[in-house]
Amino acid sequence: MKKKRYHQLALVLAVISVVLAIGALIWGERGTVFIAIIPVLLAGILEQMSKK
Repeated sequence: MKKKRYHQLALVLAVISVVLAIGALIWGERGTVFIAIIPVLLAGILEQMSKK
């Protein structure tokens, strides 16, 4: 994949993570906020791959 594609996927995953975290906080499930961390970790991995 091209570097730009990795960056775009990482950006989408970060946005999804923010939406999940806000939704979980509004819903009142504080424990499920940690599920929103998973897309952020994947986004970080994709960013590292795009730099190589």
